Amino acid sequence: MESTQLITFVIDKNLDIANHIIALNSYRRNKERGFKQYKNDSIENLLNFKSEEEIKVEIEKSIEQYYKKETTLISLVNDVNEEWIKIEKAFISKLEKIHKFTFPNNPIKGVLSTASRFGYNTDDGWFATDMLRNKFLCIDTATHELMHFIFHKYYDQICIKNGLSKDQMWDIKESFTVLLNLEFIEFRFQLDKGYSPHMELREIIRHSWIKCHDFDKALEEAIKFIKKVI
Repeated sequence: MESTQLITFVIDKNLDIANHIIALNSYRRNKERGFKQYKNDSIENLLNFKSEEEIKVEIEKSIEQYYKKETTLISLVNDVNEEWIKIEKAFISKLEKIHKFTFPNNPIKGVLSTASRFGYNTDDGWFATDMLRNKFLCIDTATHELMHFIFHKYYDQICIKNGLSKDQMWDIKESFTVLLNLEFIEFRFQLDKGYSPHMELREIIRHSWIKCHDFDKALEEAIKFIKKVI
Protein backbone atom coordinates (compact mmCIF):
# COMPACT_ATOMS: atom_id res chain seq x y z
CA MET A 1 0.00 0.00 0.00
CA GLU A 2 1.42 3.41 -0.97
CA SER A 3 1.74 6.18 1.60
CA THR A 4 0.06 8.62 -0.81
CA GLN A 5 -3.20 6.63 -0.74
CA LEU A 6 -6.03 9.03 0.11
CA ILE A 7 -8.74 6.46 0.83
CA THR A 8 -7.69 3.49 2.95
CA PHE A 9 -10.03 0.58 3.59
CA VAL A 10 -10.11 -0.69 7.16
CA ILE A 11 -11.73 -3.17 9.52
CA ASP A 12 -13.27 -1.34 12.48
CA LYS A 13 -16.12 -2.93 14.43
CA ASN A 14 -17.08 0.30 16.20
CA LEU A 15 -17.44 2.17 12.91
CA ASP A 16 -19.30 -0.80 11.48
CA ILE A 17 -21.81 -0.44 14.34
CA ALA A 18 -21.95 3.32 13.71
CA ASN A 19 -22.82 2.60 10.10
CA HIS A 20 -25.62 0.25 11.18
CA ILE A 21 -27.03 3.14 13.25
CA ILE A 22 -26.80 5.52 10.26
CA ALA A 23 -28.54 2.90 8.11
CA LEU A 24 -31.27 2.47 10.71
CA ASN A 25 -31.86 6.22 11.01
CA SER A 26 -31.97 6.62 7.23
CA TYR A 27 -34.43 3.75 6.89
CA ARG A 28 -36.62 5.18 9.67
CA ARG A 29 -36.59 8.67 8.12
CA ASN A 30 -37.54 7.31 4.70
CA LYS A 31 -40.32 5.24 6.25
CA GLU A 32 -41.71 8.24 8.10
CA ARG A 33 -41.79 10.36 4.93
CA GLY A 34 -43.47 7.59 2.92
CA PHE A 35 -40.43 7.11 0.68
CA LYS A 36 -40.63 3.85 -1.28
CA GLN A 37 -37.83 1.51 -0.25
CA TYR A 38 -37.22 -2.21 0.06
CA LYS A 39 -38.41 -3.63 3.36
CA ASN A 40 -35.45 -4.74 5.46
CA ASP A 41 -36.36 -7.29 8.12
CA SER A 42 -33.19 -6.86 10.18
CA ILE A 43 -33.66 -3.09 10.34
CA GLU A 44 -37.38 -3.51 11.06
CA ASN A 45 -36.38 -5.65 14.04
CA LEU A 46 -34.09 -2.90 15.35
CA LEU A 47 -36.96 -0.41 15.19
CA ASN A 48 -38.59 -2.37 18.04
CA PHE A 49 -35.84 -1.38 20.50
CA LYS A 50 -36.38 1.81 22.50
CA SER A 51 -32.87 3.02 23.30
CA GLU A 52 -29.79 3.43 21.11
CA GLU A 53 -27.81 1.45 23.67
CA GLU A 54 -30.12 -1.55 23.25
CA ILE A 55 -29.84 -1.20 19.48
CA LYS A 56 -26.04 -1.16 19.64
CA VAL A 57 -26.00 -4.29 21.81
CA GLU A 58 -28.29 -6.07 19.35
CA ILE A 59 -26.17 -5.02 16.36
CA GLU A 60 -22.96 -6.14 18.04
CA LYS A 61 -24.48 -9.54 18.81
CA SER A 62 -25.55 -9.96 15.18
CA ILE A 63 -22.12 -9.12 13.69
CA GLU A 64 -19.83 -10.77 16.26
CA GLN A 65 -19.43 -13.90 14.09
CA TYR A 66 -17.56 -11.93 11.43
CA TYR A 67 -15.08 -10.34 13.83
CA LYS A 68 -13.98 -13.74 15.09
CA LYS A 69 -12.45 -14.34 11.64
CA GLU A 70 -9.59 -11.88 11.98
CA THR A 71 -7.29 -13.52 9.43
CA THR A 72 -10.04 -13.61 6.82
CA LEU A 73 -10.94 -9.97 7.41
CA ILE A 74 -7.32 -8.87 7.11
CA SER A 75 -7.00 -10.74 3.83
CA LEU A 76 -10.24 -9.19 2.58
CA VAL A 77 -9.32 -5.61 3.43
CA ASN A 78 -5.87 -6.05 1.88
CA ASP A 79 -7.47 -7.27 -1.33
CA VAL A 80 -9.77 -4.25 -1.46
CA ASN A 81 -6.89 -1.82 -0.83
CA GLU A 82 -4.77 -3.45 -3.52
CA GLU A 83 -7.61 -3.15 -6.02
CA TRP A 84 -8.53 0.39 -5.00
CA ILE A 85 -5.04 1.85 -5.34
CA LYS A 86 -5.06 0.86 -9.01
CA ILE A 87 -7.85 3.36 -9.71
CA GLU A 88 -7.71 5.95 -6.93
CA LYS A 89 -5.74 8.68 -8.71
CA ALA A 90 -7.72 8.35 -11.93
CA PHE A 91 -11.04 8.26 -10.09
CA ILE A 92 -10.29 11.32 -7.93
CA SER A 93 -8.99 13.17 -10.99
CA LYS A 94 -12.24 12.44 -12.83
CA LEU A 95 -14.30 13.63 -9.84
CA GLU A 96 -12.35 16.88 -9.79
CA LYS A 97 -12.72 17.41 -13.53
CA ILE A 98 -16.49 16.91 -13.45
CA HIS A 99 -17.09 19.14 -10.43
CA LYS A 100 -14.34 21.67 -11.23
CA PHE A 101 -13.32 21.55 -7.59
CA THR A 102 -10.50 19.89 -5.69
CA PHE A 103 -11.47 16.77 -3.79
CA PRO A 104 -11.19 17.36 -0.01
CA ASN A 105 -7.57 16.40 0.55
CA ASN A 106 -7.86 14.65 3.90
CA PRO A 107 -7.32 10.95 4.58
CA ILE A 108 -10.60 9.02 4.45
CA LYS A 109 -11.37 5.58 5.86
CA GLY A 110 -13.45 3.12 3.90
CA VAL A 111 -14.95 0.91 6.60
CA LEU A 112 -15.94 -2.60 5.54
CA SER A 113 -19.40 -3.01 7.02
CA THR A 114 -21.75 -5.92 7.66
CA ALA A 115 -24.80 -3.68 7.18
CA SER A 116 -27.04 -3.79 4.12
CA ARG A 117 -26.92 0.00 3.72
CA PHE A 118 -23.93 2.28 3.71
CA GLY A 119 -23.50 5.71 5.22
CA TYR A 120 -20.69 8.12 5.94
CA ASN A 121 -19.45 10.85 8.25
CA THR A 122 -17.69 13.67 6.42
CA ASP A 123 -16.62 15.39 9.65
CA ASP A 124 -14.85 12.28 10.93
CA GLY A 125 -13.62 11.28 7.47
CA TRP A 126 -15.09 7.83 6.89
CA PHE A 127 -17.65 6.02 4.79
CA ALA A 128 -18.92 2.46 4.90
CA THR A 129 -18.84 -0.09 2.13
CA ASP A 130 -19.78 -3.72 1.68
CA MET A 131 -17.92 -6.38 3.66
CA LEU A 132 -20.11 -9.27 2.52
CA ARG A 133 -19.76 -9.19 -1.26
CA ASN A 134 -16.79 -9.18 -3.63
CA LYS A 135 -14.08 -6.52 -3.66
CA PHE A 136 -15.34 -4.98 -6.89
CA LEU A 137 -18.81 -4.35 -5.47
CA CYS A 138 -17.12 -2.96 -2.37
CA ILE A 139 -15.37 -0.45 -4.64
CA ASP A 140 -18.64 0.32 -6.45
CA THR A 141 -20.12 1.40 -3.13
CA ALA A 142 -17.00 3.44 -2.38
CA THR A 143 -17.31 5.43 -5.62
CA HIS A 144 -20.94 6.17 -4.76
CA GLU A 145 -20.16 7.38 -1.24
CA LEU A 146 -17.19 9.49 -2.35
CA MET A 147 -19.46 11.44 -4.70
CA HIS A 148 -21.37 12.47 -1.58
CA PHE A 149 -18.20 13.80 0.06
CA ILE A 150 -17.58 16.27 -2.76
CA PHE A 151 -21.27 17.18 -2.97
CA HIS A 152 -21.44 18.13 0.72
CA LYS A 153 -18.21 20.11 0.51
CA TYR A 154 -19.21 22.33 -2.40
CA TYR A 155 -22.97 22.16 -3.01
CA ASP A 156 -24.77 21.95 0.34
CA GLN A 157 -24.79 25.74 0.69
CA ILE A 158 -26.27 26.19 -2.79
CA CYS A 159 -29.12 23.86 -1.85
CA ILE A 160 -29.67 25.67 1.46
CA LYS A 161 -29.71 29.08 -0.28
CA ASN A 162 -32.39 27.71 -2.60
CA GLY A 163 -34.54 26.85 0.42
CA LEU A 164 -34.35 23.08 0.12
CA SER A 165 -35.25 20.87 3.07
CA LYS A 166 -32.92 18.14 4.31
CA ASP A 167 -35.05 15.53 2.55
CA GLN A 168 -34.89 17.46 -0.73
CA MET A 169 -31.12 17.83 -0.41
CA TRP A 170 -30.83 14.10 0.27
CA ASP A 171 -32.91 13.31 -2.83
CA ILE A 172 -30.70 15.49 -5.03
CA LYS A 173 -27.45 14.22 -3.58
CA GLU A 174 -28.48 10.61 -4.08
CA SER A 175 -29.80 11.26 -7.58
CA PHE A 176 -26.53 12.75 -8.79
CA THR A 177 -24.90 9.33 -8.52
CA VAL A 178 -26.47 8.67 -11.93
CA LEU A 179 -23.29 10.36 -13.22
CA LEU A 180 -21.40 7.25 -12.15
CA ASN A 181 -23.09 5.46 -15.06
CA LEU A 182 -22.14 8.17 -17.53
CA GLU A 183 -18.60 9.14 -16.55
CA PHE A 184 -17.17 6.53 -14.17
CA ILE A 185 -18.19 3.21 -15.67
CA GLU A 186 -14.56 2.19 -16.22
CA PHE A 187 -14.05 2.18 -12.45
CA ARG A 188 -17.14 0.16 -11.62
CA PHE A 189 -18.35 -3.44 -11.76
CA GLN A 190 -22.08 -2.62 -11.92
CA LEU A 191 -24.31 0.32 -12.82
CA ASP A 192 -25.48 2.58 -10.02
CA LYS A 193 -29.23 1.91 -9.81
CA GLY A 194 -30.35 4.56 -7.34
CA TYR A 195 -33.68 4.60 -5.50
CA SER A 196 -36.84 3.98 -7.53
CA PRO A 197 -38.58 7.23 -6.40
CA HIS A 198 -35.60 9.15 -7.82
CA MET A 199 -35.88 7.79 -11.35
CA GLU A 200 -37.43 10.93 -12.84
CA LEU A 201 -34.94 13.21 -11.11
CA ARG A 202 -32.04 11.01 -12.16
CA GLU A 203 -33.30 11.19 -15.75
CA ILE A 204 -33.41 15.00 -15.60
CA ILE A 205 -29.82 15.06 -14.33
CA ARG A 206 -28.73 12.52 -16.94
CA HIS A 207 -30.34 14.49 -19.78
CA SER A 208 -28.82 17.79 -18.59
CA TRP A 209 -25.39 16.22 -18.28
CA ILE A 210 -25.47 14.68 -21.76
CA LYS A 211 -26.57 18.02 -23.19
CA CYS A 212 -24.22 20.41 -21.36
CA HIS A 213 -21.62 18.45 -19.36
CA ASP A 214 -21.97 21.13 -16.68
CA PHE A 215 -22.57 20.10 -13.06
CA ASP A 216 -23.86 23.54 -12.05
CA LYS A 217 -26.50 23.51 -14.79
CA ALA A 218 -27.54 19.97 -13.90
CA LEU A 219 -27.85 21.01 -10.26
CA GLU A 220 -29.96 24.01 -11.25
CA GLU A 221 -32.31 21.73 -13.21
CA ALA A 222 -32.48 19.29 -10.29
CA ILE A 223 -33.36 22.06 -7.83
CA LYS A 224 -36.10 23.40 -10.12
CA PHE A 225 -37.61 19.92 -10.39
CA ILE A 226 -37.46 19.05 -6.72
CA LYS A 227 -39.05 22.36 -5.68
CA LYS A 228 -41.97 21.70 -8.03
CA VAL A 229 -42.75 18.14 -6.99
CA ILE A 230 -42.09 18.12 -3.25
